[in-house]
Amino acid sequence: MKKITSKNLSKRLVQYGALSAAALGVADASGQIVYTDLDPDEVLNVGDDYLLDFNGDFLTNITPTNPDGLTGGNAAIVFPSSGGAFVGITAGGFEYPALMAEGEMIDGAAGYTATGIRGDLNYYGCAYSNSQWCDAVVDGYLGVRFTVSGNTHYGWVRMDTDVNGTNIMTIKDFAFEATPDTGIAAGDMGPIAGIEENAFEGFSYFVDANDNLNVKSSVSIDNVEIYNITGQLINTSRIDASNGNISLATLPTGIYVAKVSIEGQSKSFKIVKK
Repeated sequence: MKKITSKNLSKRLVQYGALSAAALGVADASGQIVYTDLDPDEVLNVGDDYLLDFNGDFLTNITPTNPDGLTGGNAAIVFPSSGGAFVGITAGGFEYPALMAEGEMIDGAAGYTATGIRGDLNYYGCAYSNSQWCDAVVDGYLGVRFTVSGNTHYGWVRMDTDVNGTNIMTIKDFAFEATPDTGIAAGDMGPIAGIEENAFEGFSYFVDANDNLNVKSSVSIDNVEIYNITGQLINTSRIDASNGNISLATLPTGIYVAKVSIEGQSKSFKIVKK
């Protein structure tokens, strides 16, 4: 079990804030892409790691690591959860995650490293020929397969690495497909990323002490839909006004997705029922 130090705990809290502010998009009738933009980017100096939690349940799915004290140099590596693996290969007894380009598919047809085994990205500055994250990598995509409650999910992480150069790793953003056994393209943020947000100028929301989701806009809000984290629609409220509130009192404690529609546009965000 990984020791939770004060440094790692602070990373969890920072990441939880990033997840809560992330934009989420419903990809289609059968899928939902959950996208998290780290702002600012998570910079890993030598000796740092990052507890990456795709779905906001406070359980680490993978741990990008920039370790210190390795004989022969530094190495960018990632540790998956017990049910996780990376798009990549096994060679010579080591696991090598692939350096993926934007648009490449991450699904059941992709080849993967061994489940639960550490992956070597740019090992000792590409001293080994199977290391694909060689030299200075900018906007590389790591393909990930992991499990939640026994279900398989696919996701991606966008990173920069420069092992034995600046020796810095940078994690920029990540996303996963919330519908089990549904693939995702590297870099796919869901449709929300391309929506013009003119209708949402002046829009705000908050959950009050009485477990009401309060929404407010400068123009009339059409409706608000509430989804659980697996993408199941659990409530629809018609607003037809510039402000309104939706009771969350009957919902179990947890993280939900609220999708707001205004003038034919929609925007989704995470909310927390305490």
